[in-house]
Parts: sequence; C-alpha cells; structure tokens
Amino acid sequence: MLENLTAQLEHIRIPTFTFPWAGACSPYVESVEHEAMQWALRQGLIPTEQYLARLTRAKYGGLVARCYPHADRELIQIIADMNYWYFISDDLFVDRVETITRDTLPNLTAILDVLDLNRPGEKPVFGEAAFLDICQRLRRRLSPEHFDRFAQGIRMWASIAGLQMVCQLLEEPLAMRPYEAIRRYTGGMIPSLALSDAANAGKVPPDEYHRPDVLSLMLHTTNAVCWANDIQSVALEVRQPGQFRNMVILHAAQGHTIQEGIDYTARKVYEEIDAFQREASQVEPHASKELRGFITGMRDWMRGYQDWVDLDTQRYSQQFLEQDANDSGVLRASR
Repeated sequence: MLENLTAQLEHIRIPTFTFPWAGACSPYVESVEHEAMQWALRQGLIPTEQYLARLTRAKYGGLVARCYPHADRELIQIIADMNYWYFISDDLFVDRVETITRDTLPNLTAILDVLDLNRPGEKPVFGEAAFLDICQRLRRRLSPEHFDRFAQGIRMWASIAGLQMVCQLLEEPLAMRPYEAIRRYTGGMIPSLALSDAANAGKVPPDEYHRPDVLSLMLHTTNAVCWANDIQSVALEVRQPGQFRNMVILHAAQGHTIQEGIDYTARKVYEEIDAFQREASQVEPHASKELRGFITGMRDWMRGYQDWVDLDTQRYSQQFLEQDANDSGVLRASR
C-alpha cells in the first residue's frame, strides 16, 4: 500500500493555511536561535556535524519566535531551548521510532522522573540533564500549579508514546477516532500551550484555565496545528514503513488517493479554525485580561506555526526529506 502512495507524491498539492488574524515575530528571533543552538551543543544533544546542519535548516528558534512573539527575553529563551530538546527527543523516542530497543523505556521514563523527582538519575540517559535544566528554569519562573500544567502535558506526551508503539505492532491502519485521541498528545501542543499565557498577559487563574469552554479552545488549537503538520510531513512519513500515525495516510488507506487525504485533512483544519473563532468570540467579551492574553497566544500558535513552515524552516521542504530521514538514523546510531 505504501509503495502505491509513494508513487503519488510527485503530483500532490500542499495547501497554505490562511487565518483571519495577523501573525507576529519576536524581535529576539536571531539571538534566541543562536543561543538555543549553543545550549543544545553544551548539553550534548547534537552529536554530529550532520545533525547540526539539520537543526540549522529546521530553525526551531524561529518557530518559538512566531508562536510566542510577546514573550520576554528570558522566557522565550527557555521555551526555545525546550523546543530544541523536544524535537530531538521526539525524533529519537516518539515520532520516528521504528523498533523498540533496550533504551526506549529508560529514555521515556527518565522524562517522567525529572518531572516527578526534580533530580537526575544515577546514570543520566541522553537528554536527561538538558530536560532537568529546562524544568528547573521553568520552576523558577512559574508557580507550582502553573508548572504542573506544563509537566502534565509532557507526561502525557511521553506516556502516549507507548500507545503509538502499540499501533505499530498492529501493522494495520488505525481507525480515525483513536488516531485523533493519540495525535492530540503526540504533537507536543499541550505543554506548549501551557506556556502561552505566561508569554502574554500572565497566568490564567485555575478556575478559568480549566473551564470546558477554554479547554475546547485549546483542543481546536491543538487539532489545527497537528493536522496541518500531518499534511506538511506526509511526504516523509509515507516513505516510512508502518507509519499509520498521520491523518492524510489514514484517509488514503481507506481507498483514497494521497491528494484526497490532503484535501480531507485540510478541510478538517479549517473546521477547527472556524470553530475556534466562533467559540472565542463567545468567551473573550467576559474573559479576564489573562485569559484574553491566553486566547491571543493560541492564535499566535496557529498562525505562527504556518508562518514558520512558509517562511523559515526547511524541515518539510521536498529537497530535504530524504536527508532528514538519513539524519534520524545517524542520530540514533551516534547517541
């Protein structure tokens, strides 16, 4: 089935999503990118020159600058460093895991231990010290309850990796409903959004943050970004055996073409954007200053992600897809 889908890639049309609100970019974008790269090097997250070149193409600091354009200098650097750690860890342990190795569980459970114990293990695994550094810096910036919003999102991301590996063992496409449940956690959006209020008007009070209508706005934002990413990454994922963790591929597996899968997913993205706007218009008139800032942060994420794809990163460019696949193998082999 994948061989047939791969043959269709030459003719696919990837949409650019538009939004009824403007984008923005942090004035610190260049220094944030540079310092995040230096931090990742000091933390031992970049083992080869080849992988360094890959990170340079990706411009993850640009993603942070567009998704948190109003964050102060200290906070945006913490978030940028966190994103470098996240993308590397995601490639290693979650997103592109072909097989389960003896390192899989220790690497994922070390993430949980850092959050729960706030200290490194006796023999820290790859990325453990870097993640501890991020968490300690965030703990100094956030209240305990605020930090726990971020921590809970990371716990779910690391834990849901187990379900994703179960999906691969099934060797057959998921139904769309369980896919959507898994995808809302594997995209890293929940811990990312947990920092959006701090980057704008300040912490949203718990009684507002946990309201069903606010959680619904977060879900629309998460779906819009993750499903757009499914479209942008489809040319890479369709070449990887056992990759049934992508809405485009799952729709195509039901007897459709890749382009029909892209068009279906694009409609779903626009439905989420429209639903967000409708619901936000009901929430904002009665929201606190902090909640209004948080809603702005959600808009920043949806628009910022697309602007990063269109203007900054080469992570999803056709000419780099094969190289990125090779780099992932190099990274695993050189840990």
